Amino acid sequence: MKIGFRKRLALNLFAKYGRLEVRDHELRQLFWESTLRCCLNCRHCGSDCTAQETAPDMPLDDFLKVVDTQITPHVDPHRVMVIISGGEPLMRPDLETCGIELYKRGYPWGLVTNGMLLNRERFDGLLRAGLHSISVSLDGFESEHNALRGHPDSFRRAVEAIRMIVNEPSIIYDIITCITPALFPKLLEFKEFLL
Repeated sequence: MKIGFRKRLALNLFAKYGRLEVRDHELRQLFWESTLRCCLNCRHCGSDCTAQETAPDMPLDDFLKVVDTQITPHVDPHRVMVIISGGEPLMRPDLETCGIELYKRGYPWGLVTNGMLLNRERFDGLLRAGLHSISVSLDGFESEHNALRGHPDSFRRAVEAIRMIVNEPSIIYDIITCITPALFPKLLEFKEFLL
């Protein structure tokens, strides 16, 4: 198929624009949706996550191959935060190994969790694996959060996880909140609770 002059010119300009975009907008965060498994069944979740292994987790070796061949040659790993998400990344039994491998390659890493599976032993293991940051989902007070997350212990477990995290000086953390109509009138009170 022969490409005309105008089309070739347009394609060349588009390619040049793409190269400029890559050059001027360096990668700072890389999200890895490492599993489709989750221990909750949240009403607002748009993914197909379940507790069962209907879809196997992405093998660590496959992810590292992409990191090593497609990302590392183009970035300074120390300037790119890898954020492991899911589903619920704490359902991966090899999460600490994932973190160690990223850390060995120079990548700071963090995770996004609902907090249900984070206990002291697991948290200490993640810290030893180089965990740099953690985000915990907390969607309001107990009634709002549990209604959204679909589990009667979800609020309690998330708050326990947050209390543990905030007492660890080496970690950067934040709380992610989905604001619902039920929570909206209580936002200032919720802010004070978080503080």
